[in-house]
Amino acid sequence: ALAALGETPRHLAVLARAGVVDAGGRGFVTVLHTLVEALTGEPPARPAPRPAGVLPTAPCASQPSAPSAPSAPSAEGAGEGDPGGPAYEVIYLLDADDAAVARLRRRLDALGDSLVVVGGDGLWNVHVHVDDAGAAVEAGIEAGRPHRVRITHFGAAPAPRPDTAQPPRERAPRAVVAVVPG
Repeated sequence: ALAALGETPRHLAVLARAGVVDAGGRGFVTVLHTLVEALTGEPPARPAPRPAGVLPTAPCASQPSAPSAPSAPSAEGAGEGDPGGPAYEVIYLLDADDAAVARLRRRLDALGDSLVVVGGDGLWNVHVHVDDAGAAVEAGIEAGRPHRVRITHFGAAPAPRPDTAQPPRERAPRAVVAVVPG
């Protein structure tokens, strides 16, 4: 699976230009990695070397070196984000040319972290973690036409459900992976 993933930029020019591998393939490799680790208790052998021209990826959540997801805020700190990181996640689709996207990457890189800009041929998917969500959207407006904008505040706790009188019970740490045809 890793070898096939490494070949995806050779099969799709848009991936080669962006210096990335196929996201669905990467997700599938992550599922396989996690499955091997869950069944054997050991992480799989070291992955194959990254193909030339492909940018490094961030570690998967299942890998020990990956940072853990931000925990839900306590009642005392409700409304505050992770004190060590940006407060907002900004995601949007962007209609823009390659030169504008290169400028956008530099601008967003200066504004925050966890920057991912993928796409090509005039359509891009933009993702960044920032403290100033407005500035991230404005940068997109300067680069082209952002649409389907989504902004999430990391400290936003889910609203309590009125139909539950008792607190939710604690869940055992589990995950379900469903593999279906189609």
